[in-house]
Amino acid sequence: MHLNIAREFLRGAALALEDELYRVAAANAYYAMFWAAQATLRHVGFVREEWSHGGLRQTFGSELIKKRALMPRQMGEWFTNAYDLRRAAHYLASGVGVKQTRRLVEHAAEFLTKVEEVIR
Repeated sequence: MHLNIAREFLRGAALALEDELYRVAAANAYYAMFWAAQATLRHVGFVREEWSHGGLRQTFGSELIKKRALMPRQMGEWFTNAYDLRRAAHYLASGVGVKQTRRLVEHAAEFLTKVEEVIR
């Protein structure tokens, strides 16, 4: 279920990017990663009904990157960057740039691909 939600957000990010809705694309790309991270943590036994943004990123990094080495370190960096861009998209009048949004959507797609590999 969590992975399906992640895929839905990723699809929304791609569609928003096509329509040049960069704030929406950045936010959806982050949420794709947010739900994919939860799916991966559930896979290894970390089940929670709700996660804070910081708590999820911290647990993802400590459990899946450092402790279990299931995810590459780069994915943790991408996840943190996605959070920062999502915040900029939501709260800053300057928003997010085209290049960084395109890169974020690409990273979110790679993130989901890696999560799917880990879960299978």
